[in-house]
This record gives sequence, structure tokens and C-alpha cells, in this order.
Amino acid sequence: MDTDDYLIDHSTLDWQKLLASWEWLLDEAQTFSPWLMNRFGDLFFVDEAGVVSWLNINDGEVTEVAKSEAEFVELLEDEANADEWFMTALVDAVIETGMILKSAQCFGFKLLPVLDGEYDPSNVYVASIEEYWDCCGDVHEQIEGLPDGTEIEIDIPER
Repeated sequence: MDTDDYLIDHSTLDWQKLLASWEWLLDEAQTFSPWLMNRFGDLFFVDEAGVVSWLNINDGEVTEVAKSEAEFVELLEDEANADEWFMTALVDAVIETGMILKSAQCFGFKLLPVLDGEYDPSNVYVASIEEYWDCCGDVHEQIEGLPDGTEIEIDIPER
């Protein structure tokens, strides 16, 4: 597997603006550096101790995935990890439909999986990374802590 096929160049993104929608989830005192971004906009970052964590914007969670970048690369050799972290099978299926990403774009879910959206190409669209991060952050902040199955009404501000 060539990991570049499942990553986005995030070097030109405005991190201060992107992370503003996720302040409710991220530890203010934690210093980290963006490292990798998958094609669905999820971020893998490295903290000051070298630990690699995954900000899964589609699920609204931060998970420690490796003690170092080297361990992450080693763990990525396991196809199950690669598929979970980079959604390789779904990316391949989406690309087969003809969807192409341009600079500052990612694949997004029309209906987030946490809201019963399917992990299927029919539920995927091409999104602006900035708008998708903002939308996902807003939605997850609104549903944070609610038990599964809770009926909700989501307020999605005009963009």
C-alpha cells in the first residue's frame, strides 16, 4: 500500500482556524504538530512527547494510536490499522465513482456515521476541509455526552 494514496497535503491549511471548532475536545495545554491527514480529513498529530494521536473528525474523538511516529509506521503495516485509520477500502470505492480531490478538499460524509450515515460512496461528497472541519466540530460538540439513540435536533449554522 502506498500511504500517499490515502493522504492529503495539509501544509497550507490555517490550523488556528481549523482547530477553533475542536477546542471543546482538545486539551488547551497540549502542544502538538499536525503530521498526517487522511482523505476524510482526520488528523494524526504528534505531541511534545512524540506520541501520535488521531483526531477522528467524523466520530468526534481523539485517540492515542502510537508511542512514536516509528511505531505508527510499523502499526500501519497491519492492513486492519491502515483501513481503520485511512479508510482505505472506502477511499478506493469513492475514487472508483470518479470523485477527485483538489487542494484544500477532503471527502466528507453527507450524513455523519455517528448520525446513522453509511460508510458507503453514496454517502460521500467532496468538501472544503475548512468547512467540513467546522461542521463536524459543531455537530460533535452539540451531541457530546448524549447516550446512543437519543433523538436530537442539530443546528448547523449557515456557512
